[in-house]
Amino acid sequence: MQKISSQKIAQVLEDAQNKLLSLTSERDDLAQKVAMMERHGEASKLASVMHVKGIRMDTDYGDLVDELEKAAEDGRLPIIKEAVDMVAPNMGGMSGSLSSDERPGNGGTSFESYILGDVG
Repeated sequence: MQKISSQKIAQVLEDAQNKLLSLTSERDDLAQKVAMMERHGEASKLASVMHVKGIRMDTDYGDLVDELEKAAEDGRLPIIKEAVDMVAPNMGGMSGSLSSDERPGNGGTSFESYILGDVG
């Protein structure tokens, strides 16, 4: 049986420690990417709901999703979802039958500022 030198053991332990640190970092990066994807999915879903419910914002869809993602990062997305449900609670399904003037939440920047947190 061959003996392993203490230098070889030290090198193997150091390599193992470096590999563990690398894997931990990779795991954390992947967890962050998954969280970003989940936030984007939630923000996209909410932006679509707002569109279906006829809540018109003074911004395009992509910018709205970006703002909602920022709100999700800050933990404000549940509050925004609740506000959207309160503004147009009975508009669940497709609301294409209503003209834009009849849709609830037809206001512009004041509601947008409220739900995106620009107004206290």
